[in-house]
Amino acid sequence: MSVGYNVISTTDELLQAYTTMFLFMGSSVSMEPGKGGLPSLCEQGLLRNLPITSENKSFRQASNLLKSPCPHSGDCSNAISGNYHDLFGSGRDSHTQPSASIWLNEGENKDDYQETLLEFYEKYDFRKNEFCDLDYDHLGIQILFVNLLLEKYLTQDNDFVKKVIGKDLSLFITEKMLPWVTTWADAVATASYTKCYTGIAGLLVGSLQDVVCLLERR
Repeated sequence: MSVGYNVISTTDELLQAYTTMFLFMGSSVSMEPGKGGLPSLCEQGLLRNLPITSENKSFRQASNLLKSPCPHSGDCSNAISGNYHDLFGSGRDSHTQPSASIWLNEGENKDDYQETLLEFYEKYDFRKNEFCDLDYDHLGIQILFVNLLLEKYLTQDNDFVKKVIGKDLSLFITEKMLPWVTTWADAVATASYTKCYTGIAGLLVGSLQDVVCLLERR
C-alpha cells in the first residue's frame, strides 16, 4: 500500500498526530454529538483542515468528502444528532452499531473473538472506566486501546520492548479491527445521510491502515 504525507515529517510525529485523530473519531461514534462536540467542529470547518494528509485511498476519499459543501448548512446540529441515533443508537432501529460482534465474518465465533480480544487487553492491563457502559468489543473501546499502545510505543526507550508493542499493535489492528471495521464503514457510507459520519468512518479505516504501514516501515 502506498501511503504519503505532506503535513508532518517524522514517523513519531505522524503517529502522535494519529492519536489525536483517533480520539476525535472514537468520541464521534461513542458519544452523542452534543457531548462530543461534532456539530461545532463541522460548523467551524475544522473537519476540512485535518492535521494529516495521506495518499491512502480511504483516507483521501473521506477527507475530500469532509471538505465538500455541507448539505445541511443551517441545521447541522439537528441533522448530525438524528443521524447519530439512526446509525449508532442502542435501539432496534439503529443500522450500524459500532460493535465487532455484529460485524464478524460469517463462521467466526463471537466467543473466540471476545476471548482473544480480552487477551490483548489483559496483556497491557487495559480496562475501561468503571462508569463506561460500552462493551469491550465496541469501536470506541478498541480505539482507546489502540491509542494506549501508540502512547506506549512512542514513549518506550527499550528497543526490544518497543518492537514488541509495535508488533502487537499491528496485529491488533489487522486481526481484531480492520476485518470488521471495513465492513462497518461501508455500511455507514450506505446508511448515513450526513457526510460527517461517512467521512469519519472512511478516515478511521484509512488511519488504521496508515498506522500499520508506518509501523512496518520502522
